[in-house]
Amino acid sequence: MSKSVGKLLGAGNSKAKTFASEQQYLNYLNKYDTSDVDNIYKNMALYGNQLSSTLANRPEYIYSIDGSNLAAHKAETATYNQAASKLASEFESRRRQLETRLQNQGFSPNSETYQNAMKNLESAQNSAYVDAAYDSVQAGQDAFSNSLNNQLAVANFQNSARQLPITELQNLLQNQYSGYDIANQIFNVQQGKDTRINKFQNQNATEQFNFGTNALLGGGKLFASAFSDKQLKENIVQVGRLYNGLPVYLFTYKGDNEPRLGLMAQDVLSVNPEAVSIDNSGYFKVNYALACEQQVCVK
Repeated sequence: MSKSVGKLLGAGNSKAKTFASEQQYLNYLNKYDTSDVDNIYKNMALYGNQLSSTLANRPEYIYSIDGSNLAAHKAETATYNQAASKLASEFESRRRQLETRLQNQGFSPNSETYQNAMKNLESAQNSAYVDAAYDSVQAGQDAFSNSLNNQLAVANFQNSARQLPITELQNLLQNQYSGYDIANQIFNVQQGKDTRINKFQNQNATEQFNFGTNALLGGGKLFASAFSDKQLKENIVQVGRLYNGLPVYLFTYKGDNEPRLGLMAQDVLSVNPEAVSIDNSGYFKVNYALACEQQVCVK
């Protein structure tokens, strides 16, 4: 199969040598296996789709906790009731002890001493209840705050625990490439490669044009190296010779229909081998400045 200039320079999907680094990288990217990473992303997408349909009903997640005034009041009431129950038991014991002591001292329940002693005990009990009420407000607030913080901690832990598998997957996916990542990388490499190919082709075309013009006019400064390997050319017609006997040809590059004028590297090798070099692609290039050191003469 013939080699075109486009293939030589690495255009399209050809395996070229001139731009071997890009092509090797493209070959590597095209063989890069992203199936595992793609499956992970696919499963995550499916899971996300399932979650989106159940956002309103997910009992395993805690979205809110009770931080209302009613909740605070309940905490205060519970604290007061606990204190009141303790006070009731305490003053009931003190009342029985006081009654026994007064009776042992000979005071009857109708006596003034007995009644005053009971009133003092009742007053002390009322004061204790008032103090307990005040204390319960602060204690209730503290209890409510602790309960609220505990609820928040539990909610955060539970919700975070639900996120652990996703977090682990995200950590595992770091520096891993999906099919999309590889496709984007291939596009960027190919785009840069095509840009360099176009620049190279335009530069070579300009150099060939300059050579042809100078050769036909019989003088002028010639350009440096250009691809002149016979294997890259077709439609070859000899149109003249240089002073040193080198034939000058009209030709087209394979895969390019634009007519060009120039030498054949194989001819130059027999006359001035210093003017011929081998490109990294394996094809000959001719340094026209060396090949045509004296005035050009086209017959």
